[in-house]
Amino acid sequence: MKQRTVIKRGVIVASAAVLATAYGCERPNPNKATGDASAQFEQCATPSTGSGNNNPTGGGKTTSASTTTGAGATSGGPTTAATTGGGTNEPEKTELDLRVIDYTEALRTASILLIGDLPSLADVHAIGDLAPDQQKGKYEELIDAMLNDPKFAPRFSQSMIDFFKYTFKMGGQSTTAGEPSRDTAPFFAAQLLVEDKDWTNIVTQKTGTCPTYDMATGKFTAAECMVGATPSIPNGMGHAGILTNPGVQSLFFGNLSFRRQRFFHETFLCKSANETAGGEPTASPGKNVNCPNVAMPDTIVGYSNKWDVSVISGKCNVGRIDFHAWNANIVCSNCHSTWNHRAPLYSVFDSNGKWNAPMGTYPDLTFSVKTPVDGNPNAVLKDWLCVDPAKCPNGGVNYPQWKYDASVGGTVQQLQPINISSNTLQNSTAALQQLGDQISKDDEFLDCSTKRIWNYAMGRADIAEIGGRNWVYLDRNAGDKKNKNNPPGLLTQEALTKYFKSNGYSLKKVLRFVLVSDDFVRF
Repeated sequence: MKQRTVIKRGVIVASAAVLATAYGCERPNPNKATGDASAQFEQCATPSTGSGNNNPTGGGKTTSASTTTGAGATSGGPTTAATTGGGTNEPEKTELDLRVIDYTEALRTASILLIGDLPSLADVHAIGDLAPDQQKGKYEELIDAMLNDPKFAPRFSQSMIDFFKYTFKMGGQSTTAGEPSRDTAPFFAAQLLVEDKDWTNIVTQKTGTCPTYDMATGKFTAAECMVGATPSIPNGMGHAGILTNPGVQSLFFGNLSFRRQRFFHETFLCKSANETAGGEPTASPGKNVNCPNVAMPDTIVGYSNKWDVSVISGKCNVGRIDFHAWNANIVCSNCHSTWNHRAPLYSVFDSNGKWNAPMGTYPDLTFSVKTPVDGNPNAVLKDWLCVDPAKCPNGGVNYPQWKYDASVGGTVQQLQPINISSNTLQNSTAALQQLGDQISKDDEFLDCSTKRIWNYAMGRADIAEIGGRNWVYLDRNAGDKKNKNNPPGLLTQEALTKYFKSNGYSLKKVLRFVLVSDDFVRF
């Protein structure tokens, strides 16, 4: 245990040589600027940095990313240790192997993430004064306080609101008269995390999905979604989490609802919607082209989606937009075979995010969004899907759904079409609720949810913007890299999502799980 004897507080201006001498007796303080000796002690051990040659008297052995020769002469260079002159050869190591546990540094990082501020010096000392085998318990106690103590609630809640505003790319009041607040979706997401609720409610909860927020107390209050002075959906209809949020639907309003589709795809699947990953790529794509009304149909070279391509609209079935178009660089249907199965369900909302019943009867339904052709008409169902019994597969019965198939509980299964031929879309939000149910059970959605928490904790960029990757790869135990150079306690995607499922789909518990993990406390 480090013993404090003499504390000298103040600003010390010294030469580099003086500072180097003082550093050997300087109490580790992760909050201070480099060279600040305002908390300096006599009779204290030199803190370990986890890199470099930690044997100042030489001897030739190193476990760092340095090359050591003879009696302690060290120079930077290779990433693997090489030793001559009395030392022993070390096995090849990765940067993960070189990390060392530092609970005070972990507390500093976690505090910024959870409450947007550095920890007090007293809390840093509370860990540093303990024996190494007691520090973990104190660190976890301080993490739990930031997550649950009411005194931290305003700052913790605000940090989570900021995280979801960044994730959703939205927040604040609209600058256009009549449009709803952009805050309610981030508020609702933050409420689910802060209050330790089932995260799948983000796409399934039927009431109270547009909460208000009290900055003074950090508390959320459930409220119904409004557009102006009227509810965003008719009374008696249930919501489907943020799938029916007026702020989301208004902000991402656009032709054929593809901006809305992109938002939900990237938010819930952690991958760009504007790449092949925007669809459902497979090595065994669905039926390529079946055009009863075309004498010599083209074969779409490079088609890779799971769907039969002719169930969406295009030149093969006289659609107003040719989603069957392709060239050597772009195959529209690779994404649109998936997009076109979702977008009609989002199209019951107008530019203000208010629900409007589609006009007409199935399959001749007209929606609240536009189709980008001459005259800018309102979209009709056949702009997305092939619904003509005489020209389309399945007798024209081609309904919306989340995906062609999905892994549910580890088993890939084909999803059920959402029947919109009755009143599930025309007179209710039942079709959107069915969509939310499909999303909530999709293992890819659950994995994405935990990946976002991992990337947040590890200080990484928005995962959809970096190609769906975790920069610190969560599946490091997979395939031919299994058990290679992996420190004990290393988190994997499988372990993280398993924990998520077994703890009531609580993102708050997942966040704590990451913050106290071996991965997080090593530097």
